[in-house]
Amino acid sequence: MTRFAGSSVIITGAASGIGRETALRFAREGALVTVADRDEAGARGTVDAITGDGGTARASVTDVAERTEVRAMVEGAVAAYGRLDVLHNNAYWAPLNRAVADTSEEEWSRTIAVTLTGVFLGCKFAIPHMVAGGGGAIVNTASTAALAATPAFAAYAAAKGGVVALTRSVAFDYGRRGIRCNAVAPGLVRTPATEPVFRDPERMRFLTEKLLVGRAGEPGDIAAAVLFLASAEAGFMTGQTMVVDGGRLIA
Repeated sequence: MTRFAGSSVIITGAASGIGRETALRFAREGALVTVADRDEAGARGTVDAITGDGGTARASVTDVAERTEVRAMVEGAVAAYGRLDVLHNNAYWAPLNRAVADTSEEEWSRTIAVTLTGVFLGCKFAIPHMVAGGGGAIVNTASTAALAATPAFAAYAAAKGGVVALTRSVAFDYGRRGIRCNAVAPGLVRTPATEPVFRDPERMRFLTEKLLVGRAGEPGDIAAAVLFLASAEAGFMTGQTMVVDGGRLIA
């Protein structure tokens, strides 16, 4: 498939997990990919995997909580590829096993800075370039934690709830200027970042008893949804949050 042939795409948090798989799939469909992550070695590993498969990619070492770095990430992609068509805001950070009273102010601030403000900054700097190029698609990674309670994950749930609301706001304000903005809300997905969850028996009991498909998610399950939302096939969708959770929220 070549749904994204010649399209310039940025994926944040693309050094591993969902971000890496999404970057690989965009490249296989012809995209010119900017792999953004704080982890320089991981980002370059994703780039090497893409170029080794015949695709086109470049690395951008970016802390999405830092305004100047996000601006440089976007401007670097435009300079390299001449335009920006798709932004996938995927990077996050959050402490696990922290109810509100157990969450330090530093943990709260860092979670909001990366997981919510990072999405805001990506949109802020990407949208003018997308509008100048005739339009674009933004896909934000939210979470089922934004839509239903999960044990002791307060800062993450709050930040992802903000991502859902921000997604709607961007869609409303920029739809008539050619920008579609949607979110994907993963459930339990096995990635390097979620390995501590899989090692937590109590949390796993809570999460897996409602998995109607009988398994946890894989990065490819989420990547497929991201590519759909970014594609012309979803051209009549904006401001929506697509839940990809193995049935957990309906159980």
